[in-house]
Amino acid sequence: MSKSDCHPALFLDRDGVVNKEVGYISDTSKIVFMEHIFDLCHFFKEKSFKIVIVTNQSGIGRKIITDDQYKEINAFILKKFKDEKCSIDLILTSTIDPRDTESSQGEIFRRKPNPGLLHESKIKLDLDLNKSLFIGDNLTDMQAGKSAGIPSLFLVKDPMIYGDYFESFLDIKSCLVRLSHAFN
Repeated sequence: MSKSDCHPALFLDRDGVVNKEVGYISDTSKIVFMEHIFDLCHFFKEKSFKIVIVTNQSGIGRKIITDDQYKEINAFILKKFKDEKCSIDLILTSTIDPRDTESSQGEIFRRKPNPGLLHESKIKLDLDLNKSLFIGDNLTDMQAGKSAGIPSLFLVKDPMIYGDYFESFLDIKSCLVRLSHAFN
């Protein structure tokens, strides 16, 4: 596939961007979707962006969450986005416990702030990272995006956190307002 055939992507962190951050989520009853997340995804689907969730879930590596619980959570999220008519194209997860000294270099490279999940997404979906965006709620998200060469990075958590390579917003709504002006 040529570079011009590649798709842009909207990369989203999960906890704190897609759903509210409530600690380790072991079942779907704890998932509360962030206000305006579906509006944001609708907007970018209309612009032909792929939607990709890239998430660190060390609770799996720490044995707090089982693989089956995590599969159920992903199925729930995928169904909700499909029902909202803004389907998620891919979910990629780093499951290692960051304290585990037995993790392979490949596993470590997949865990944000490293860019492995973003590179893997690029290959799986034929993405153009230079035309993509990443919205996260943590500096590790911004670092992963910068390392992967994603030029448009947005932190939604605390507008008082400044960076020379990303923009900060209080919430998804204010980020969406900014992006809707930029993409219309």
